[in-house]
Amino acid sequence: MYKFNEIYLYSKDLDVLYVEDDKNLLQETTEILEDFFKVIITATNGEKGITKFNEFKKNNNTYPDLIITDINMPKMDGITMIKKIVEINPEQSIIVISAYNDSDKLIKLIHLGISNFIMKPMNTENMTNVLYKTCKAISNQKSKNNHLIQQSKFAQMGEMIDFIAHQWIQPINVIKMSTDLFELNNNNKKITQKYIDEYLKTQLSQIDLISETLQEFRNFFRKESDLRIISYKELVEKTLILLKGKLKNKVDIFNYITEEVKTKVIINEFKHIIINIVNNALEAFEINEIKEKKLIFKLEEINDYIALNIIDNAGGIPQKIISNIFNPYFTTKETGTGVGLYLSKLIIEKIKGKIQVENLGEGAKFSILLPKIKTEDYSKS
Repeated sequence: MYKFNEIYLYSKDLDVLYVEDDKNLLQETTEILEDFFKVIITATNGEKGITKFNEFKKNNNTYPDLIITDINMPKMDGITMIKKIVEINPEQSIIVISAYNDSDKLIKLIHLGISNFIMKPMNTENMTNVLYKTCKAISNQKSKNNHLIQQSKFAQMGEMIDFIAHQWIQPINVIKMSTDLFELNNNNKKITQKYIDEYLKTQLSQIDLISETLQEFRNFFRKESDLRIISYKELVEKTLILLKGKLKNKVDIFNYITEEVKTKVIINEFKHIIINIVNNALEAFEINEIKEKKLIFKLEEINDYIALNIIDNAGGIPQKIISNIFNPYFTTKETGTGVGLYLSKLIIEKIKGKIQVENLGEGAKFSILLPKIKTEDYSKS
């Protein structure tokens, strides 16, 4: 049996939703759980459990770390509630409290991916063993995800510095050449008022270009945690500004997003997802020596989702690896970390979306599916 401090090491920072219809047991067990966990939210049936689950997500922009639930409850039983929760968050950690005679129900839960059970009547040894195993797994996964995020941030920083260099080379060269020419003409006494006006116009336009890209980069690095409503059109256009130095005169961009369809995202996180997909396409263009490079951006309505499709003609993804590309640490690059697409998947799933990929024609099609937002929300953007 594990000691309190051994469990507390892994449980102290976790949030728990506890669902139990027996009010006496709910109170007694909550008092025990409060010693282990940071936050305890309670509900007395599956219906209220779903409501509390969604409220927690809305208020904290994340899901509860752990759900502990009974099976037999009024209004909505535990199995139905778990099915609905797993549909929303497939990675949700759940402990089920069950009687030994619930074997048929346990089989259903095992098929849902639940492997953590506390059997009734509950005893201290059974509870502490399951809590230790579950909390340790959750804590380790959170640490691993935080490590991945740090890796990704360093990679992002390197990418952005590279982008800035690409963005600024051309306007700086234009400024230098026009200044050199101005000096030469001045020495040769060929300066007129018209020439000065044209010179100033050129310089100011290049400075405006540098300022515009600098502002986008500053926005990109600004820390954000709130979901904001923004049109897909604006989102893609602002991201393409960041990528302009790498794409200009190298890749033909076909942006078919013209309508003001909106979505609700953490904007800079979503920009990073688009950048990551485009970067992968750029590398594939080079590896496969594609001469006429194309990138297509278009929207598609799929049931209750809007899909942002990013399509390239970079040769596609080998079938033997296509099912693995969203896995952590999976990479085909010699210097790659394998965190980009995995983190993209985590970010999208966090806001109830999905990311998919398939080979299409001469290349790959990435689809980012996000739930449609209500028309009345448009006025809030």
